[in-house]
Amino acid sequence: MKIALIGPAFPYRGGIAHHTNMLSQYLRRHGHTVDVISFARQYPKLLYPGRHQDELGDGGGFAGTVTSERLIDSINPFNWIRVGRLLRRRGYDVHVFRFWLPFFGPAFGTIARLAHRKGRKDVAILLDNFIPHESNPANVLLTNYLFRYCNFAIAQSTTVQNQLTTQFPAIPSVMLPHPMYENFGARLPQAATRARLGITASKVLLFFGFVRAYKGLDRLLDAMPEIVRRMPDVHLLVVGEFFDDPAPYMEQIRRGGVEAHVTVVNRYVANDEVADWFSASDAVVLPYHSATNSGIAQIAYNFATPVVVTDVGSLGEVILDGRTGFVLKQATPVAIADAVQKLYEGDTLQRFAANIEIERVKYGWDAFVEGMGTFIMRMQEHGAPR
Repeated sequence: MKIALIGPAFPYRGGIAHHTNMLSQYLRRHGHTVDVISFARQYPKLLYPGRHQDELGDGGGFAGTVTSERLIDSINPFNWIRVGRLLRRRGYDVHVFRFWLPFFGPAFGTIARLAHRKGRKDVAILLDNFIPHESNPANVLLTNYLFRYCNFAIAQSTTVQNQLTTQFPAIPSVMLPHPMYENFGARLPQAATRARLGITASKVLLFFGFVRAYKGLDRLLDAMPEIVRRMPDVHLLVVGEFFDDPAPYMEQIRRGGVEAHVTVVNRYVANDEVADWFSASDAVVLPYHSATNSGIAQIAYNFATPVVVTDVGSLGEVILDGRTGFVLKQATPVAIADAVQKLYEGDTLQRFAANIEIERVKYGWDAFVEGMGTFIMRMQEHGAPR
């Protein structure tokens, strides 16, 4: 197939861009022709809380392997018209739009409307999220504008597929599990990695990724005094750029009296550093307030690192309670501390890591791309036109 893959890609940073990079590579390995259509401007500076939108350095090797056309200006309607007409002239078999925020609904909807060829089912949406974590009255209108031109959709969790089906029951969809982020390489020797990072604690926990309110760092910091009381040799690494004001979190650390047990690395972590932080850690703790799925959990699976999560969205489908981590029904300080304590009992960490190595086979990119290709061809041959 000749595919237009539309969304953020290198040199943009972040999990969705990484996903696009990997997806384009694997689609090509499976014999498809792929053009990656990315942004000339993804977010206006006023709307982006981070320090910068581009990757650091070569993006962990993506600079040499991923080529994207930076065509789309997210806030310029005249640009959307030009891009839509360009894609139509190129005659793609399918246009695959990444969707994670309603903000992009007008741009992607306009491009989809103009790129679509009459009588063909050639507009697919690949969903990372459907309902955003932060509510806004305009979200429904922006989302509806894009999905009115959608022929079929690919969700990456049952939660997202259910949300899509509830709002757009006529849109055919399939659920293909979110693949692992294998681009970060293999796990490194733990002792040597800790020594290089200056970590001396014997028990190390990790909270990783952009810090936003819904991700539940506040819950983990509330639990740290109880975790430290039970295990005085524990240390928490909070690694990732704060998209929220860091002051309340730092006050939580101070108020809990756990300053000596928490290290905060408030910056974007380049791809070639990710292996260091996961390899130095025994487990990842993600007590989200809300979620659909989690790219961080898929990074943890790549490194065979057990994960503690809350039972929100589809996290309980990925993290198998009592086998690859713990899934908490309630994220109270005691419940989080209980889960962390259980991780360090006997050979639990080793058993969970071995289980992850077996379980993660289902999250391979080959399976994802094969499922995606099969679904698209079936929809184009037999699916109801929209």
